[in-house]
Amino acid sequence: MKTYPITVSGSHLDEKEKSKVLTRAGLSWDGIDYSGQVSGHRLKKLRKFAEAQVPPLRIRINNSLGRRRADYRRRFFSGHKPDIGKRYICVYCGKWLKKDKVTVDHLYPVGPVSRDVKLQKKLERKGIHNINDIRNMVAACHSCNQNKADKIGLWILRGRIGRHPGIWFLRYLLRAAVITAGIWAGYYLYGLF
Repeated sequence: MKTYPITVSGSHLDEKEKSKVLTRAGLSWDGIDYSGQVSGHRLKKLRKFAEAQVPPLRIRINNSLGRRRADYRRRFFSGHKPDIGKRYICVYCGKWLKKDKVTVDHLYPVGPVSRDVKLQKKLERKGIHNINDIRNMVAACHSCNQNKADKIGLWILRGRIGRHPGIWFLRYLLRAAVITAGIWAGYYLYGLF
């Protein structure tokens, strides 16, 4: 059975009822937070307990899938070469970016992954055992990175598809074809030939 190293933090952790539940779960008090190893089943129960508290307690899984490294930007650039010449392409909108304008984004965001066991299992199935793995980092423009923030959903799909520069070239080619067809149709319909 897999166990997860967790830390429970929040206000009033020293209250008798909270401390009783957390120590019964196998967590130990260090004077600030409770921490220890728990099973996935016990983690679910602790989450329900933490969410029911006022204010809610915070549970964080303390493994490599839940911590951002300070050097993730350097690691990204060492593992990803520019897409076109010296430019990178934003995986979400297709904007061409100079290296100094790239914001490196974690495709699966650090926050949700640090809290969600299902996301951690999903990443492990993909062979990603560290949130800062270069396969989980993508180039993004500042506005897309700000809009995405900690969201998952369609942003993940957009990021996975947008990683392939050929998609963006195809998009630009289709856009040019539609514009050209529109111009020709305008000339034909209005008798400008």
